This record gives sequence, structure tokens and C-alpha cells, in this order.
Amino acid sequence: DAAAGEKSDMPDNIDTVVTYIDKWRWDMANYMIEIDIQFRDAEDGSLIMSGESYRTSLVRRTPDEMNKETLQEMLK
Repeated sequence: DAAAGEKSDMPDNIDTVVTYIDKWRWDMANYMIEIDIQFRDAEDGSLIMSGESYRTSLVRRTPDEMNKETLQEMLK
């Protein structure tokens, strides 16, 4: 099971915290240039795995595509 929300609302019985940072730019349209995804141990905050995708305006992808390619690479 997964849930989204504020860290202050986090239940006690979770194993992993997934966070992301997305960066956006403007070039005739708003687009996501970078996504950084991290999986961390919920108990001590140690990094389990991370991945990122960076795509400039000329090779841009949708946010869904960038998320998918990042997660697929992380979970190989």
C-alpha cells in the first residue's frame, strides 16, 4: 500500500519514504527539465536508492515519461 501526504501525518508502520524534486523551465511552453527521486528508510532516513532524469528542451518528455524512465532504471 502507498499513500501521499505531509511528513507530520506519516503513520508509524511504514518501511520506505519516497520523495522527489522536480525542476521546470520555460521554452515556448512550460516543461519539466529534471526529476530526482529518492527512496529512504523510514526509520533512520538512510538512502536506499535514487535516480534522476534530465532532459533539455530539445529532447523533452512528458512528466509521466520522465518518471517512468527514472523508476524503471532504479528498479532494474
